[in-house]
Amino acid sequence: MRRDWLLWSALRLGVLAIILEWVPWPEQVNDLTIYARWAAEDLDQGRFPDDPMWQYPPLAGPVFRLGAWLPGDRLGFVLLFLACDAAVMAMLSRQAGSTAQTRGRLLWALLPLLTGPLVLARFDVVPTALAVGSVLRAARPGLSGALAAVGAWLKVWPALVLAGLRRADLPRGLAGALGASAVIAAVLLLTTEDPMSFLAGQRDRGLQIESVGAWPFLVGRALGADVSVAYQYGAHEVVSAGTSIVAGLSVLATAALLGLVGVQRLRGRLEHLVAADVALAAVLFSVVTSRVFSGQYFVWLLALGAVCLGESGSRMRRTVWLLVAAAAATHAVYPWLYTALLEGNPAALLVQSARIGLTVAAAVGAAGVLVSRPAQVRSPGEAP
Repeated sequence: MRRDWLLWSALRLGVLAIILEWVPWPEQVNDLTIYARWAAEDLDQGRFPDDPMWQYPPLAGPVFRLGAWLPGDRLGFVLLFLACDAAVMAMLSRQAGSTAQTRGRLLWALLPLLTGPLVLARFDVVPTALAVGSVLRAARPGLSGALAAVGAWLKVWPALVLAGLRRADLPRGLAGALGASAVIAAVLLLTTEDPMSFLAGQRDRGLQIESVGAWPFLVGRALGADVSVAYQYGAHEVVSAGTSIVAGLSVLATAALLGLVGVQRLRGRLEHLVAADVALAAVLFSVVTSRVFSGQYFVWLLALGAVCLGESGSRMRRTVWLLVAAAAATHAVYPWLYTALLEGNPAALLVQSARIGLTVAAAVGAAGVLVSRPAQVRSPGEAP
């Protein structure tokens, strides 16, 4: 355990050096500055930013205010995110102590090698810590549901980890989620203005250049099709005939795959799987069909993947290693090849194609696990 914590500490110091610009990095880390501006200009007055880049559920507002309140300008946010990062590491360490499976803890310690500074330079590690806590507390469904709900009020996707609860535990899990949500909603309605404003920004988004749905358009551009890239809603999106249709189909695909998870769970077909396996599958399905597929999404996926690796009964190990490879390809694209990808460079498109292919393969493998039946155990003397 000491080795893993030393790796965790050394790599987080490296991330801190990049964020503080002590170490050269090909991409400016400016999200922390945006968070600070939102806190100073809008959130401190109890309103949410009138900014197309504001696409966070309302509980993110108090988190950004806390980060801005902590000393050190941008360092305050980093310290807040580092605390959540350390919480994930501590939870995985506790899991490893009870299962003797240490690969999950090691994967999280090494995460900056796969994501770069994104793990501490963006907000995503905060809801990730709550999602991990929810999955690891699946044996206490009320608490698990409450943690997932708090995470969902920060970034939506942690609600999906409730799929990891066994069918008999779902009512208590949902009760915990609804109870926590009622408290959060009441406080937000009393203290803020228009807390659901973020939904408009989510609704209007197109296909981000890194998304699975955008990949055919990038290939088409390489072959001479009329496809361009524009900066919209805080992301580079492909612009071409048919993008709105593909964006709509992406939403339908999300509903279909998450519906598969729900049907399998309600039919009792997932009871043989550990909670982390089902949770990872649900979140992976939402990511692979999303109109946006930013590099920090691998903070979510690899955190849940680390929980899977820490479970002796997990059947998602192959999926997790595919995601590790996809994360490495993602880190090559962003930041090292991102400008080249925007410009249509063939080498950058090749790496992006590998990233998409590996992620899709991971999703297909996860779907296979969800629809497979548990192995039948023969009784002694039974004929094969």
